[in-house]
Amino acid sequence: MEKKLIEKIIKEAIDTESSLGVSDRRDTFTVEKEDVEKIEVSDGHLKAVMQDGKATVYVELDKVYKLVVEQEKTKKSGGRTGFGAAG
Repeated sequence: MEKKLIEKIIKEAIDTESSLGVSDRRDTFTVEKEDVEKIEVSDGHLKAVMQDGKATVYVELDKVYKLVVEQEKTKKSGGRTGFGAAG
């Protein structure tokens, strides 16, 4: 997945105060908005630092195949916006 697209998705998650679902080739996990101190893209990886300082998650950008902005359900319409890699 392209770095610029990943940065755009992370910005959307931060701006809307949403959680971020991340899928790579091995696993899927959610970076909960209330548990993350900082999330950024640098040096070919996505980095999420948790608030308690006990965990930092690194995912290589070329291994990310899906990111989902998980907004709280306040409306009847869908609360998820997903972006996946083509090909």
